[in-house]
Amino acid sequence: MKIILFRFEKEKINFLECDINAGNLVVGDRGNVSLESVENRGEKYNKVLDELLRIQTKYSAGLFVYQSPQKYMGKLRDEEGFANSAILHLFCHKNNMRLLELTPKIVREKLSVSNEEFKSLLEQEGDTIRKSYSVAKSDKIFDGLVFLSLLKNII
Repeated sequence: MKIILFRFEKEKINFLECDINAGNLVVGDRGNVSLESVENRGEKYNKVLDELLRIQTKYSAGLFVYQSPQKYMGKLRDEEGFANSAILHLFCHKNNMRLLELTPKIVREKLSVSNEEFKSLLEQEGDTIRKSYSVAKSDKIFDGLVFLSLLKNII
């Protein structure tokens, strides 16, 4: 199954093409889209929608997944990232695309493991991702890739 993993920042959309085949995660193209050139929020959100359509058309993904900007329960720390992910939800709804939000809580619940076991799994999978795909822990899309890898047999 073709998957596009997203991470939204204030002025950038990071994405990574992945494929899950027989329980194996294959990492493909990666890229980002700059939103700095747009002059107002209306243009920005139109550009986000246009870029999502371009990415969907290019990769024919069956699932979009994204790292949630909501790291702190009940607190909105990144308004722009939240707005961009809301646009992603709108795009997927209008285009009948499957969408999965990746947060520690959602991934832990899908795996049905305790907090302690989950932390251990994250550390082990993070090491595997860094070695297998040469992705640095500081990479913007690293956490999402670790979460996706943990869910590769469930998705």
